[in-house]
Amino acid sequence: MIYGAESQLIHEALTMFPRNDDLAVIAMKIGLIDITNSTHISQYKSQISVNTLASFILNCDFDRRVAEGDPTLVEDIARNTGAINLFSFASKYCTYHNVDVYGRDDYSILDGRVKEGLPKFKEDLTQTQIETWRKTFNYSAFNECVGEILDTNNIHIPFRRRKFDYYIWNTNKGTDD
Repeated sequence: MIYGAESQLIHEALTMFPRNDDLAVIAMKIGLIDITNSTHISQYKSQISVNTLASFILNCDFDRRVAEGDPTLVEDIARNTGAINLFSFASKYCTYHNVDVYGRDDYSILDGRVKEGLPKFKEDLTQTQIETWRKTFNYSAFNECVGEILDTNNIHIPFRRRKFDYYIWNTNKGTDD
């Protein structure tokens, strides 16, 4: 699933460097995903370094876990060293690898637009609930919620999570985007 030029760059980088077994390559991919997805890791440089985050990814059995669609991988990366909550970044890093490297669709992205738009699809879901999942690193509950929404609406197409994310992103972008 490629949406636009920046998504194409991520796809090409992950195709060229699919594994997460080299610190410098992981750091490059972190930077690319951070810049193209506005995850703002650089604004937290005093609390966490790219080297620390890349080392964490290098040592967490990332490739096996992302290939299996392990939702706790997002939770572990989001917690990283405990310095800052990287929930949005972790959901994106795992999603891109899961889709572009393994051709799977096990992960859902959480960012501001999804937090704003997702409650429109489930009556009892609030932005507060989504924020609670983010703050408590409960990616599994968030990802299950997205799956329930897709199932309830009988959406069973290939890459349904990625397409749903793109739909939410596109319908909730502001006029300044």
